[in-house]
Amino acid sequence: MMIGGNLIAVNQMLAQCQATDFYSTRIPSGPLRTLTELTEIPLTKKEDLRQHSPYGFLAVPPNQVAVYHESFGTTGKPVSIWLTEQDLLDTAAEIEICGVHLTAADRVLIRYPYAISQVAHTFHLAARRQGACVIPASSRSAISPFPRVVNMLRYLDVTVLAALPLQAILLAATAELMGLSPSQGFPRLRAICTAGEPLTPGRRKFLEELWQVPIFDNYGMTELGAVALDCAHGKLHPCLGDFVFELLDQDGNTPVQLGAVGYLVVSTLRRRATPLVRYWTGDRVRLLREPCPCGAQYRLEVRGRQEDCLEIAGQVFDLWDLEAMIGQIQGKGLWAVGPLENGGLHFVIENRGLEHTDPGETVLALVEQYQVPIKIDMVPKGTFYDPQALLSTGNIGKPRYVYSAKELTTGAYVNSLIL
Repeated sequence: MMIGGNLIAVNQMLAQCQATDFYSTRIPSGPLRTLTELTEIPLTKKEDLRQHSPYGFLAVPPNQVAVYHESFGTTGKPVSIWLTEQDLLDTAAEIEICGVHLTAADRVLIRYPYAISQVAHTFHLAARRQGACVIPASSRSAISPFPRVVNMLRYLDVTVLAALPLQAILLAATAELMGLSPSQGFPRLRAICTAGEPLTPGRRKFLEELWQVPIFDNYGMTELGAVALDCAHGKLHPCLGDFVFELLDQDGNTPVQLGAVGYLVVSTLRRRATPLVRYWTGDRVRLLREPCPCGAQYRLEVRGRQEDCLEIAGQVFDLWDLEAMIGQIQGKGLWAVGPLENGGLHFVIENRGLEHTDPGETVLALVEQYQVPIKIDMVPKGTFYDPQALLSTGNIGKPRYVYSAKELTTGAYVNSLIL
């Protein structure tokens, strides 16, 4: 299925793409007659971006470029994304519709990484455009370790924290190590804005309980900018005026119906410097027609990256599925999962105050529900990171939940979050 955009906007975008080396031979030379003709253009994959970076997707003269970013991946050739000044302003305007509603009364501590990636810079600009005071406490920096950020949250009376969900969890853990309560030690904090990894219902609930503030999510990526944002009611809505959204099966060809799980394909409508046509995001999503009190008509569920899925006995388990299973044993916080040698699922779950550490009855219920073998190991709080390292370093690893069977058996997840 396809939603968003209109024929005029799509043809304007395709005309912009004609200026790039990559698209000049891949898209029609004339305008499309119907929106459905867009689906006849080949998909753009991340490997295409890698092979043709840094200049193959650039659609404007060099003197019109204002900002350069690269993808945050740690393997392979980086992906290059260029922005004009207007591109930067447009992305900030997308973020401004988020339901957190930043104002001049806010002090916003930004814990997204500032180096090379995009979200910190565009969120920074969006906050400043609303008059908010910005505190750029970048992650992955030895200059702003976790204890320093916790202290700034307190003595600067921060009202909004912008961070990856994992960062918000580890900041809470650091606060507790410092003798502070995340829910009571920061009375001016009114909201947390997340981005950078899928926010499942279980993870959202955990963060809300941990900090006792509402969570507002921003779904996007360096290649596209902000693609969907939470409204004031906590629902994630796609930016239909800025993108065309398609849902395809794993084969990359078969359309997926509204309400079913598929893989997200996005075409930009307003990007000038690096427009993308039918970009295969690799994200497993569900798009629903669900009118919201805010006025939006569609809701997006971002269920996780394709590489974060496990296929067991013909069933695909994504991050939403896995955290839903963990939630049934009242599991909270950090966890890891991998395949069992007999084809089942092996969970390692941080024990955060459960009344019991032997979830045997729940395991039997999960096996009955999903018809796959399940093993659950409960580990003490702090297993996934060294508490002392948390108090001394500002550099943590990229969020990871899925491991190989051997990695789980050998304990590769222990202290895995601290680099």
